Amino acid sequence: MFHSFSSQLLRNIYKFVYKILFPKEYKHNRRFWPLYRAQRNAQGRLEKIFFKKQLISDNLGPVETKNKKCMLIATGPSIHQISSDTLQRQDIDYIGVNGAISLQNIHFSHYIIIDHNFIECRFDLVKKVLMTNCTFYTTPRCLDMILRQIEFHDLKCKIKTIETITRDMVEVFLSKKTFVDKHNKNFYIQNNFGFSKDIFEGTFDYFTVAYVALQVINSLNYKEIYIAGLDMNNFNSPRFYETLDDKQPTLLDLHATTVLSAFDTAALFFKENGIEVFNLSKDSAVESFQKIDPNTV
Repeated sequence: MFHSFSSQLLRNIYKFVYKILFPKEYKHNRRFWPLYRAQRNAQGRLEKIFFKKQLISDNLGPVETKNKKCMLIATGPSIHQISSDTLQRQDIDYIGVNGAISLQNIHFSHYIIIDHNFIECRFDLVKKVLMTNCTFYTTPRCLDMILRQIEFHDLKCKIKTIETITRDMVEVFLSKKTFVDKHNKNFYIQNNFGFSKDIFEGTFDYFTVAYVALQVINSLNYKEIYIAGLDMNNFNSPRFYETLDDKQPTLLDLHATTVLSAFDTAALFFKENGIEVFNLSKDSAVESFQKIDPNTV
């Protein structure tokens, strides 16, 4: 108890000093300084993150993929329509977001969480992910929230850190907030929406972790992608792992038009690169990808 209190007191002192030393363009880093250090290449690509001089996130390290096919497990209620056999195939790698870990008897090789509210409200599920041998993709802010609650040496997963781009702006880790260069050769831009070909140079979010996950999946070189639970409707209904009593709020209903347009851009990118994408939610509001019956996978 005392250790926790003293650590928080020290962090509050750091934040106060940081506010004095740094201009407002650096404000988003107040929770990190001086505990963290970042390593980047000459182009600014995020390579490694150190916490108290210990390497905790290595974006240069190898990532293993077992198959050429993968399934992204989102958290819409339609996930209940998919048979357990479809979720336990040996020829498919499973990639989860947020509460997907609630599904029983499914091994996730990769996992993405970028929502700090989810980490704050459902750390029970986050901890369950961290205790698996997956490759875990998250943001600096989420990573810091995790390390406030659990010791790094207790984690079983490998950590990769991405910086999300919102409204064409990125809060650069340990540097100033800046607009992204849409002429960057690693960004695919269509209809003013972006899709990142190198997630460690920045990853477009458009208010949904599923869009970030598709960019992660692309970085892993899958050629056939199935998406489960991507409903994007019935926003008042609980996610498949929630009840009415513990349902977390969502802003997706306010950003639905933006989200759906972003998926159109992702679909164009995949089509141009010969990557097949299938939506297993027959009533999904996302019409960007071909819908198929999950029993035919």
